[in-house]
Amino acid sequence: MASRLILHIGLQKSGTTYLQELIASAADELAEAGIVYPVSPAGKKRRRTENHEWASYGLLGPEYPWVSDERAATEKSTWKALDRQVTRTKGTVLLSAEALSVIRTPAIRMLLDRLGVGDVEVVVTARSLSRSLPSLWQQHVRNGRRLGFERYLDMLGEQRRLPAARIEEDGDLHLWRAFAIGRLARRWAREVGVSRVRVITSPGRPPQLLWARFAEAIGVPGFNFRTDDASRPVHTGLTAPEAVVLTSLNAALASAGCSPDQARRLRETVLTDGFQPRADRGPRITIPSRWRSCVAEWSAEDVTELLDSGVTLIGDAADLRPEPAREEVPPPTVEEVGAAGAAAVLAVGGGKAMGS
Repeated sequence: MASRLILHIGLQKSGTTYLQELIASAADELAEAGIVYPVSPAGKKRRRTENHEWASYGLLGPEYPWVSDERAATEKSTWKALDRQVTRTKGTVLLSAEALSVIRTPAIRMLLDRLGVGDVEVVVTARSLSRSLPSLWQQHVRNGRRLGFERYLDMLGEQRRLPAARIEEDGDLHLWRAFAIGRLARRWAREVGVSRVRVITSPGRPPQLLWARFAEAIGVPGFNFRTDDASRPVHTGLTAPEAVVLTSLNAALASAGCSPDQARRLRETVLTDGFQPRADRGPRITIPSRWRSCVAEWSAEDVTELLDSGVTLIGDAADLRPEPAREEVPPPTVEEVGAAGAAAVLAVGGGKAMGS
């Protein structure tokens, strides 16, 4: 049985994929340093990025609003395989699953009880709401949603105003269970102890600084991977004009009655063949002007509660606050939206129309 367990619980859009890819690609090196990161056995279907989220579906199932009973049943074997790996490992095990940031207290207790490791530490990576919320919205759009950014923020504002106890108890209110970082830290600290929770602030760039802070948090300060791994590019998302085009495309696909698989394949074609190769992709997505003061208030509340919680902060609390200068980005022009739309058309049907 592992003598020490480190749970990296996200947050989503805080550099988790970057960290997971680094760790999985050099799991042997990390094991030599005393930390085991379980990866899928050879020959088994793997996720694009090795992590332990699917395994957690097999244990916690519909605790996640997006996980059906059928999906949970499918992943039970994945959970059992991970549980066996933890049981058979001596020393320290590191697990990473960003979805764990949304689970409620009873599910936290179930997870800890089933893993059965006495010494548990929790690591959270977090970034400012002014960066996270645009990233979350564009991910919704990439997943086929049709809600515009301002309406998305209206919805989040309504949820944020609900009593804290309601957010803690209602399974569907998972976003603020995770992204209200002070509440998240306190929730896990009540279960594992204040001294065992570490919150890492994500600086955005350079990504190597995020890794350096993470290495400190898991107890291997100064540990570095090979240069080629450490310099790999970070995920890139949609730009503002691309998000406008994709939101409209999602609505059109739904009206046309496309199946989810058809719509997903078409979106992937637009993203990979249409948007990503463009040299000038247009301005990034930022918080709309009418929402900036509200998001700044949310951030101030969350940072204050985090600092008052007593958990360990690695990095700079300023990383969690809005950067007004960064928000001053003009909205996409008609020409920029049109260029993104043209790229999408060419990606989907341009080749056929030109006889290729």
